[in-house]
Amino acid sequence: MLVLGITGGIGTGKGLATEFFRSRGAAIIDADEIARRLMQPGSALLAKTAIAFGAQILRPDGSLDRRRLAEAVFGDPQAVATLNAITHAPIKTEIERQITRLAEEGKTNIACLVGPLLLEAGCRQMVDRLLVLRADERERICRVMARDGLTEQEVRDRMAVQMSPSEQAQQADWVVDTTQGPESTTRQLEAIWQELNR
Repeated sequence: MLVLGITGGIGTGKGLATEFFRSRGAAIIDADEIARRLMQPGSALLAKTAIAFGAQILRPDGSLDRRRLAEAVFGDPQAVATLNAITHAPIKTEIERQITRLAEEGKTNIACLVGPLLLEAGCRQMVDRLLVLRADERERICRVMARDGLTEQEVRDRMAVQMSPSEQAQQADWVVDTTQGPESTTRQLEAIWQELNR
């Protein structure tokens, strides 16, 4: 089984790429989804995070208030480092477990590991090939403001904690520019899919 890493900064089109590969029959391991699951109310990871950042990051029902956590973290490099130190190791452990399970089941030839911080979290060695998505900065900001209802500064704060597109590209087997929209992106992804299946 080949493991394809898919990464890129916020607003570069990871969702579109994920759906493309899922529709072609690839298995998907979503690092963000794993993080959400590990942060369920009552989990050890959520408790640790609340100790580090205060009870204000919890909703009355005990679930994580993502907006509050983002406010506490983004724009503060030390806070980002603290959050990463708490979360990266358990997320990587679960990713490794899922890759092993998929390989043992033998039902898929290609698994995609998708996440915005794959390189920052040290996951490059977990994947056989790496696809990096990129887009013009202004386009990315507009996409995220429209999608998540964030201010431009909030988007920039999130972009600031991610590796630069040029740094990501240095580690990539393929770089796909999504600036021109879904049709152009899909054509580029189709070429990669054909290459992976050769």
